[in-house]
Amino acid sequence: MKKSKNLDDLIDALTMLPGVGKKSAQRMAYKILRSNKEKTLNLSRQLQKVLTDVVTCNICGIYLDKEDAEIQQSSSEHLCIGKNRDNSVICITESPADIYIIEENTNYNGDYFALKGTLSPLDGLGPEEIGILRLQNRLEKEDIKELILATSTTIEGEATAHYIQNICHELRIKVSRIAFGIPLNGELGYLDGETISHAFNERKEL
Repeated sequence: MKKSKNLDDLIDALTMLPGVGKKSAQRMAYKILRSNKEKTLNLSRQLQKVLTDVVTCNICGIYLDKEDAEIQQSSSEHLCIGKNRDNSVICITESPADIYIIEENTNYNGDYFALKGTLSPLDGLGPEEIGILRLQNRLEKEDIKELILATSTTIEGEATAHYIQNICHELRIKVSRIAFGIPLNGELGYLDGETISHAFNERKEL
């Protein structure tokens, strides 16, 4: 049976999304083809804009529109997380997405630093590639009293937490780790809000 190569390419591209297998990607692709063309074109435009106009904050790493990031970069204050935050406490996450999850499900009122993943030497991801050296530079320059590790309990997440913990001990910065309710090999993105809230409230000093 003759098939569309362009359609197959779209299906393969959609499988890059988390939790989307071949069949789910097929359903999405067929839905796109059946949808109003203007809606489909709008989806295409939004995908392009995300790639060109969304960047990360140079301080904490959350996603910002390019113009907001430029304002943040020219300011001496950390504008993107709002005022009246405790800047002496920094929560470390594996990605900007984890920051939003913590904000929505806890009463945490400190600062953040999003890494670009976890240490994985086999994948060529060392301290510099995931942002640990940038974090260390920030810790050395700012008056930080506590650092909260909100990395996952995967092998890579544990290795990353241990590496950061050693840096903090050298700088005599208190380190705690969210623990309660986080299952072994668990990732924040797959946990419910109540579990994350308990994990934060029951964090332990390392």
